[in-house]
Amino acid sequence: MIGYSANAQTSDSLKKSAKEYKNSIKLNLSSRVIYKNSYQFIYERVIKKYQTLNIFAGYQEFPLDLSLNLDSSELKSSRKNSGYSFGADYRFYLSKENKFNAPRGVYLGPFISFFHFTSERILSHTDDAGVESSGNLNTEINFVSIGGQFGYQFVLGERWVIDAILFGPSVTSYNFNAKLDNNFPGIDKNEALQAVIDALKEKLPLLNDLSSEKGVSGSGTQAFWAVGFRYNISVGFRF
Repeated sequence: MIGYSANAQTSDSLKKSAKEYKNSIKLNLSSRVIYKNSYQFIYERVIKKYQTLNIFAGYQEFPLDLSLNLDSSELKSSRKNSGYSFGADYRFYLSKENKFNAPRGVYLGPFISFFHFTSERILSHTDDAGVESSGNLNTEINFVSIGGQFGYQFVLGERWVIDAILFGPSVTSYNFNAKLDNNFPGIDKNEALQAVIDALKEKLPLLNDLSSEKGVSGSGTQAFWAVGFRYNISVGFRF
């Protein structure tokens, strides 16, 4: 009995000495595939044995290499370009599928996210007589997404993690706004704004197809709901 008690105490001591790290900080690597100068950081906290809260925020710039479907018009130098994002998801790590506690293994969960972008550029247009005119073009873009996600998180050793969101369908509110501070001879202003918004949508996968029937309003705004997707790979450190 004394020997059994001693062994049990040793076993319990070993279990207690294995520290569980409840916090992780991660860097999103895949956001730079779509956005420029993108730095998105993620904080994950273990709430329960198989549940975590994931919060993210960061800075992103919307790509400005736009191709306008507008005769004799082009976008020139940029004066301003900035943006930010934030959101959260609640993860349920599947106990039947995972050998270890959170935050390791297969997970499911709901998420919400918000992205905001602004830019100011010069739009130049040359009329039939060869006269060039230009004006400031201001754009503002907002995305709000609500959806669910499926993913897998690897833990390397004790401290390092690789987090992969493999599939994250959502319902997304898209709002594009474009304004010109000048009237261009020989070009319809609404036509120019529509061309700009179409060029912005071309930078996001499948978005033009999902919103093909939507037109720009007189104020230069196009807003609609459509299907969205979330996917990313991030690396991080536990503490």
